[in-house]
Amino acid sequence: MKRLTLLLLALLLTLSYATTADGDRALDAGDYQEAINQYQAAVDQRSDNVEALYKLARAKVYLAETLEGDAAEKLYEEAATHARAAVALAPDDPNTHMEVARAVGRLAQFKGVLQSLNLAAEVKSELERALELDPTMGAALHALALWHLNVPWIAGGRTAQVRPLFDQSIASEPEEIVHYADYGEALIQLGDNEAAKVQLEKALSLTALTAQDMKNQEKARGLLEQIQ
Repeated sequence: MKRLTLLLLALLLTLSYATTADGDRALDAGDYQEAINQYQAAVDQRSDNVEALYKLARAKVYLAETLEGDAAEKLYEEAATHARAAVALAPDDPNTHMEVARAVGRLAQFKGVLQSLNLAAEVKSELERALELDPTMGAALHALALWHLNVPWIAGGRTAQVRPLFDQSIASEPEEIVHYADYGEALIQLGDNEAAKVQLEKALSLTALTAQDMKNQEKARGLLEQIQ
């Protein structure tokens, strides 16, 4: 009986892992609904599957970015709920805090920062916690740079922090196209088109491996055309 129980447990863990892996493949391919389905299946199999929870949150954010109105807002809110659940289960995992910040940050942008200053405060707190746990986490450094770019000075935004934080994110993850694309866009907002060109051209020089990579290269290409 004990051996049978162990075999069943091993099978359950294997199925959960396989479903999460299938979600990863769907996410990379840009099939966000399928990724959501796979990650949700993993959560359904094991409600304390932290990786599946925070990846489910990320997939819902990516899908929400393709939608508008109530449908998008609902997905952002669901993503925040999943990510917060992951934090509750694994408070010392920086990925959980990063995904709360991602979901809540997108929700704040959707609603408008001035109408969502409480959400902006939560985003900063979660990013700072992620970086306490992993000071070299490129995604969190990147997101904190955007936070300082977009949040009003009165609420704590400091544009002087944008360049150093983006530089750190690139140093941590030099092959991530999104860092260069968003850095270029930020530099345009800061009025430095020449520096922006360098970052956008770098984004286009890298090999796109995922649907998000291709999306960011398309963005970089469009921004370059605007400032040429």
